Amino acid sequence: MTGSEPSSSGVEPVRVTVRVRRNIEDAFDLFTRDVGAWWPLDKASFGGDRACELHMEPFVGGRFYERYIDGEEHTGGRVVRWEPPRLLAYTWQHDDWSAPTEVEVRFIAEEPSLTRVELEHRAWERLGPGAERMRDMYNNGWPAVITCFAAFAAAA
Repeated sequence: MTGSEPSSSGVEPVRVTVRVRRNIEDAFDLFTRDVGAWWPLDKASFGGDRACELHMEPFVGGRFYERYIDGEEHTGGRVVRWEPPRLLAYTWQHDDWSAPTEVEVRFIAEEPSLTRVELEHRAWERLGPGAERMRDMYNNGWPAVITCFAAFAAAA
């Protein structure tokens, strides 16, 4: 589900929520440690057809990066908050963007084996005049990405 609360600049964050039948620790681990297993690189990647792996280094300052088929790596962001099992935040930046945006993922235990995962992608105003257009692209993309996570969590 997406939200619609604008930031102080008037550019709304992208918000997506999903629930998974996993305890909070498992949900966090699957989202972070196993990101390369569930992320749909065929639909959402920096390298397109070149992308073959996705990794997240599990510490503040760690990279969120793709490895391409030729071995080259592309860093798409850096971990800025690492608070297992409740919170993860990282920057997100394309090469042609003037500044990074931010992705925050919260994990909330609703029951012992049910976790709500809330993703918010914000700080679009940093992109200047193209901010609304980029935000709209991601508003269409994040639901597909988070759905892949939920399917992986259900099957794992």
